[in-house]
Amino acid sequence: MHGTFPFLIWLMASAFWVCTAQISQAQESDLPAELDTSQDWSNNWSGTWQERRQRRQDRFDRFLNWELSDNTLLSFYGQLNFLYLDYDDDIDPFTSFRDNANSPGRLGLRLETNFDNGTGLLVNLETGLRRSTYDGIIRGGGVQDDFEDWDKTLLRKAEMRLSIPSFGFLSIGQGSMAGDGITGFDFSRTGVIATNSVGDTISGIPAYFANGEQSASQLQAFFPTFDGSRRFRVRYDSVTKRGLSWAASAGREVLIDDDNNTYADVALRYETEWRNFRIKTGVAATYNDTSPDFFSGSVAGIDEKTGLNFTIAGGANSRQGRYLYGKVGLIRSFFDFGDTSVSLDYYHSDEPFAGTNNSRSWGASIVQSIKTSQTEIYATYRQYDVDAIGREIQDARVVAAGIRFLW
Repeated sequence: MHGTFPFLIWLMASAFWVCTAQISQAQESDLPAELDTSQDWSNNWSGTWQERRQRRQDRFDRFLNWELSDNTLLSFYGQLNFLYLDYDDDIDPFTSFRDNANSPGRLGLRLETNFDNGTGLLVNLETGLRRSTYDGIIRGGGVQDDFEDWDKTLLRKAEMRLSIPSFGFLSIGQGSMAGDGITGFDFSRTGVIATNSVGDTISGIPAYFANGEQSASQLQAFFPTFDGSRRFRVRYDSVTKRGLSWAASAGREVLIDDDNNTYADVALRYETEWRNFRIKTGVAATYNDTSPDFFSGSVAGIDEKTGLNFTIAGGANSRQGRYLYGKVGLIRSFFDFGDTSVSLDYYHSDEPFAGTNNSRSWGASIVQSIKTSQTEIYATYRQYDVDAIGREIQDARVVAAGIRFLW
């Protein structure tokens, strides 16, 4: 023991001297000290947990974005959106884990390049994910229920867009018509679960008559939005001047069989800001060949200082169907990791569907964002009421909660 103790002291001192020399040499070399592998543990755990989380997110972003050249970027993006739905119509209530149809899961690829003359080219491919209620995965027992193989109707985008300075944007392929999204202007940040398309939350659920008999229609059909869609089209967007721009498109439906209609629309958009107040608005007129034509639009505003915001949307079709939607919201930064958003909204329509007088829906929603991971946690409560001609449609109530991951 007496001989061992001096030896341990000598061994520790030698190790300390060697480590000190190596660190000094690393710092004096051309390579920065953080590339010295002996510092990995220290570097990986330095700073706050928020800083470490941001470093991990930055590495993930670099993995998804590839600079092919000085002027060309290849990007992978997507989202998963899991919804827990508690549905009750006093006839066939159920609970389910499903894809959130307000903003369904998707995967996409963008190739962007800029030419020396200022012209830009974008190639965009995007598909929805195979639809599933997720019950088989979350509740055990494997993949079950409504899980379907991929088919062409899940294709969201397959387009090429050319941007020309002082001219505008020219797009061709499967993508948004000029009026797509014109009724969806919204600054509330609760759009992941609450939009003017109030029927999305109950997507795929049949409507029942008050006597318990199932109708031939889905409940969602009684809550139209008269918004544009995605089709195979040619589209032109003007350059924005003083906040004002316009767009026009014409195309065909190539993903749904036996739809030989020709579709065309024009849209006008305007956005401005005055002091702390932002406002965005737009209108569109849509020609649908043998289907009803419609006119629709929306306006949204927000006070950036207080977080107070509002949305008004509406539309009417050539068969006298019409609706109006309103929302008020508030955004607050209660937590350092992300904003908290709440909203109340109301929907009312007249003659939205053949044999229907009107439909109504109201909802209350909350969304908590987590900035560093691009994640949103949300919950909502919503009621649906439909007044049909001759036979009463059963009212329904929904409690839903979920989480969306974006990348």
